[in-house]
Amino acid sequence: MKKHEKIMFHKSQLTRFSVFGFLCVFLLVAESVFAQISDEKSGNGASVEVPRGREVVEVWNRDDGRGFSRQIGVVESFTRNGLILKTGEEEITIPAEQVARILYRKSDEHQIGDLHFQQKNYRDAREHYKKARLTADRRWVEVEILERIVRCDLALGFHAQAVQDFVTLVELEPEMTDTVFACIPLLWRTIPGDRALEDTATKLLRVAGNVPEISLLGASCLMFSAQGKDMATRLKVLSSNRDARIATLAEMQAWRLELINVTPEKASLWREKIENLPPEFRAGPNFVLAQAFLRLENPDAATLAFLRAGYLFNPDVRLAEEAISQGKKTLENAGHADEATKIK
Repeated sequence: MKKHEKIMFHKSQLTRFSVFGFLCVFLLVAESVFAQISDEKSGNGASVEVPRGREVVEVWNRDDGRGFSRQIGVVESFTRNGLILKTGEEEITIPAEQVARILYRKSDEHQIGDLHFQQKNYRDAREHYKKARLTADRRWVEVEILERIVRCDLALGFHAQAVQDFVTLVELEPEMTDTVFACIPLLWRTIPGDRALEDTATKLLRVAGNVPEISLLGASCLMFSAQGKDMATRLKVLSSNRDARIATLAEMQAWRLELINVTPEKASLWREKIENLPPEFRAGPNFVLAQAFLRLENPDAATLAFLRAGYLFNPDVRLAEEAISQGKKTLENAGHADEATKIK
């Protein structure tokens, strides 16, 4: 399967007979995607020699049998504007979207953090990442560590802390890559009674509400608070932001306010917009889309959207778990309990 290949199902195919077949296909595709991602991160199990004082940058390359080529040098910076690699006396800039991964010599704490993260020991991973950050000698390395810390925060249910850590990330690198930016801890589902989150968001808006990323975060967290009307206005303004990723996410966050009056035409439009997103940003919007299809009494489409939110490109472990749970529940309520048991 090609990287980021779209998976389309015609509505007429989602019949009572085909639901189970659809789930099998979906889960096989999800498994292949995970295998692909695992291979990308592990280098297909091959050991890669990283020269001391240098980095190995893997760049997507269709002409290479491996799917990528390697360049060796010193990574000076890595932002959405590209990766600057110093090779001898010259510097080259590699477009950010062409960078598959960077192999480099990590500190012991960083490596231990990665090990715990892979084993889903997020509390231990977070502690080791915090120590690793203290000794990070380059900004792009610190950015990578902070992104992992935010993901650990989310996995542990520390949403207010995730917001604070993401703000630190914005201050450290405003021009972070899309892959890093995708960890932004927006709310795509309601977290009731989280006073710490509401207080954190309110304080951030008061201190730095003019920063688009912080404004978007604050509006997301306070959308259904007493300040909801102001947050809706804030999202409307942000939807015209010159930064496309801010504008798009602000528009999609506002969908949460439109669910009560959603129509089939609007839901179809939302689905098209999600398909045009970079894959790493699709999980949250798909969760909202699933809720829209539930309101429209279209359980098959809702299940598909929930499973996409749960299995594909989701940096928020808890949102993924909720999406998968809701997908199973939707199938059960639609009379497909036998098929729901196939979802793990």
